[in-house]
Amino acid sequence: MPPALLALLLHSAVAVPADDAVLVDIREASAADVAALKQADGVRWWVELGDRLMLAGDPPPRFPVSAGVPVLGHFADVRPGELVLRGVGCDVGESVPGTLVARGGRWQLRRLGAGEAMPAAHGHDESWRVVEPNEVVARQYRLDAPLAAPPDPQILPVVQQVDAARWFAGLSQLASWDRSSYGTTSLFAARDWIGEQFADLGLEVEKPDFAMPGPGGGTITRQNVIGRWTGTTHPDEWIVVGAHYDSRNASLGSTVSAPGAEDNASGCAGVIEMARALVPFHPQRTILFMCYAGEEQNLYGSTRHVQALQASGDIAKVMQVVTMDMIGYSADERLDADYESYASQQGYLDRFGAAAATYVPELHVTYSLNPFGSDHMPYLRAGKETVLAIESDWDIYPYYHKSSDTPANIGPNVLGMGGAILRTNVAVVADLAGARADLDDRVFEDGFDG
Repeated sequence: MPPALLALLLHSAVAVPADDAVLVDIREASAADVAALKQADGVRWWVELGDRLMLAGDPPPRFPVSAGVPVLGHFADVRPGELVLRGVGCDVGESVPGTLVARGGRWQLRRLGAGEAMPAAHGHDESWRVVEPNEVVARQYRLDAPLAAPPDPQILPVVQQVDAARWFAGLSQLASWDRSSYGTTSLFAARDWIGEQFADLGLEVEKPDFAMPGPGGGTITRQNVIGRWTGTTHPDEWIVVGAHYDSRNASLGSTVSAPGAEDNASGCAGVIEMARALVPFHPQRTILFMCYAGEEQNLYGSTRHVQALQASGDIAKVMQVVTMDMIGYSADERLDADYESYASQQGYLDRFGAAAATYVPELHVTYSLNPFGSDHMPYLRAGKETVLAIESDWDIYPYYHKSSDTPANIGPNVLGMGGAILRTNVAVVADLAGARADLDDRVFEDGFDG
């Protein structure tokens, strides 16, 4: 049954049994604790949202909740169709139906009231839908994780090349320009600066044109920026590391007052910093370090890149993709990041959780399993192993899509947050691409510069 029809029926006169529900905090719970809660006497269905778990059953709730699992709220007469998932995108700050119950991954769990209905579609993707009973919307990595492995001595030196202060300096430079894809002078200055950073690393730089709709009709031409490292031994096996360099303020058509420090100078500067960490170790596989334009308008840059790969046949060479969108902000001292992909790509997601546990234990990783609305989507739709890295508090960042999204406003934990995500990503890409310290040493000992 289509979700919209299900929601309509559940808000009509059709009699659907109601349950009572509790929302519990499972941030400190073990995997065994979570399993026991889901299977407790009286629980008929549940929804897992990262560090939150909703349990619903016969009213009044008969299932026990231990003292070690805090109860955050009680809800009477709940029907599954009243609970909807809202994927938060460029509509942050707009009036939306329903009452917020919990956040998990990049989704909000909202309860619709009498006469309220969810939009059929919203933003870049279908980002509203009825929640499924017994659904894992987001999952904490540590609930299923083995003990952290010791650092790989050939990968650790690559990870240690990440310099958070250098990354923030690049972020600040990008934020000095208004980078709306509808603009020209400032956007092109940022485009050329990105290309210069890639060129300084010895990468082959391309700035392919693509067409996108203009603000007043017709089309405009913009450019992605690609820094290509050709693999030393497996040049036809590619990894894409990407982020968008365009920005916006609340007015999508505006070309001014869009510093976009967190969204997404942080991710674009992150691509450059990852290149700086990886390239000196001469990766065996090809890496495309790239920054997209047109993301804020409808993922145009990343979509056009995938279309170009498909047209040339090079899409078959792409093995894995890592994208970043908003990686610097943290609302508190706890460093939390969402790694998002389809649940069917759990094995790829696990690489990032494991890398954080080994190399960046201060980073708490949550898997977001219902992807939407950023530059990972075109690659996922093309069937490629793809992940989006994003800090978990992005949707409560107070300066999102505002002229006040400046470097100074990202907050006091920006170096810790950005550095943690970048070190995690570098650890994974170094392993996948064959950027290892022993390779670097052997190359120079042999007198061959690659």
